[in-house]
Formats: sequence, structure tokens, C-alpha cells
Amino acid sequence: MNTVSIFCLVAVISYLVGTINFSKIFSWYFRHRDITKIGSGNPGTMNMLRSYGFGLAIFTFTAEVVKAGLTCLIFKTIFPQTADIIYYFAGAFILLGYNFPIWSNFKGGKGVACFAGIFLFSSIWYVALIWFVVCFILFLFIEYPFVISLIYLGALSIATTLYVWLLSVPYAWAITLIIWLLMILTLVRHRSNIKRLLNHCENKIDFKRKLREFFKKKSGEEIINEEEVKQEPEKEIVVEEDKEDKQ
Repeated sequence: MNTVSIFCLVAVISYLVGTINFSKIFSWYFRHRDITKIGSGNPGTMNMLRSYGFGLAIFTFTAEVVKAGLTCLIFKTIFPQTADIIYYFAGAFILLGYNFPIWSNFKGGKGVACFAGIFLFSSIWYVALIWFVVCFILFLFIEYPFVISLIYLGALSIATTLYVWLLSVPYAWAITLIIWLLMILTLVRHRSNIKRLLNHCENKIDFKRKLREFFKKKSGEEIINEEEVKQEPEKEIVVEEDKEDKQ
């Protein structure tokens, strides 16, 4: 099989793998609901977090990370002669499949988890993992999830670029091009979020509250949503005076 055939095969398979959307699968399997018809309507991790809480959100994120990263790693192992370039090439088509799935009229998610998976299974996985922990902590204080996502992916795009050039990785220019085209795609997919943030109307997520709810459920404590508690007006207490006191 020649190089062109290999890249064509990888592109097709990676795209099809990318079209598998775990937020849709888990939402329907665990809650019997269509994730595209609730919350923001976006079939992704953040809408799972808003709609169902931390548990299903982290489950979805992990599945998407493994899907993307493991697929790239498999192709890198099968075709060692084009190792690094085939890895990121596969990642690009996974992301395209996730963002523009043919089965859903090319309407998909925003690809943050898949993009993260490419980094977390790459040669700089240790940097990606450490930076993930840092951004997870940042999420406790910055309530705009897309901002955290862009900080995470942007920093790792820079780290990957430095890595491939400093170590003279073969096809460093092509890897750099792929990474930054994917970063631009991610920015474009978040353009509505950026616009709302500039207009001071972007939706926030109270991540600390989501975590508290998750661990309370795990410990068996009952969670009371104060917004759903009906507030009844206090009844006025009337004390009747003794007839003898009146006289």
C-alpha cells in the first residue's frame, strides 16, 4: 500500500470514528433524552454537565478523549514510517467527523474533548496531563467553561509546536499546520460563546456546585434544589384574647 492510499484510508476511518458522539449515546442510554433538544442543544461535554451534572459529563469527556487519542495511537503504531504526521493527520479527521458528522446533517459538537484526547495520547502526554489538572483547578474559579477549554487547547498547541521543532520531528511543518488549523476551527466553533462573553451575557457554570451535588449523590445524601421548593406565605397567627381580660 502506497503512502497516498494509507493517508486516504486513515482519513476515512478517522472521520467515521469521529462521528461517534458519546454525549448523544450516554444521554439517550442513561436518561432516555436527546441531548440536542435540551440545555444549549450542543451535543458535547459541557451541555452534559449543565443538563445532567458532573458524573455523566466526566464519563462523556473520558470516552471522547480515549476515542480520539487511542485511534490516533493505533494508526501511529500500524504505520511507524509516518508515525507523528499520521498521528495528527488522523486526529484532524476525527475532529472533522465530530464537528461535522454526515449522519446528523453535518451538525455536531465543538470538539474540545476530541482535541484534548489528541494531546493526552501524544508524545507530550505528561504535559497535557499536568496542564489538565491545572485547568481543572482553574475551572473552580472561572465559571466560563469555553474559556478554560481554549486556555487548555491553546497552551498545548504552543507546547506541541515547540516540541516538534526543537526535537526536529519529521514533517514538523505539517504537524504545526494541522495543530493550528484545528485550533482555528475550535475558535470558530466557539464564536458564539466569544461574542456572548464580549456582550457580558455568556452562560456560566457553577462547577463547585456541580461537584458538591455529585459527591453528595455518591454519599447518599439527599439533594434539595432550593429553586424547586415552593415557598408558601406564612400564615398570620391570630391570638384570641380572653373574654375575661377584655372585661
